Amino acid sequence: RFIFIINRMQVYIYSYKNNVSNEPIGRVKATGLLEARKKISKIKQLDVDVIDQLFNIRKFNNHEKPSKKY
Repeated sequence: RFIFIINRMQVYIYSYKNNVSNEPIGRVKATGLLEARKKISKIKQLDVDVIDQLFNIRKFNNHEKPSKKY
């Protein structure tokens, strides 16, 4: 018997905490919030602890309307 554990990648979006409109500035694919924080810290070249102070990170819901205006 084999047990397969499938880690589904989810999309996390992040925005600046001081931005009132909460407009996303980027997105990452990750298996969880911890991995998303690590990926954002690499992108922004910041320590992982600083990420929580500067950014709001949340799981992207496929039913959300994109905030970009075309």
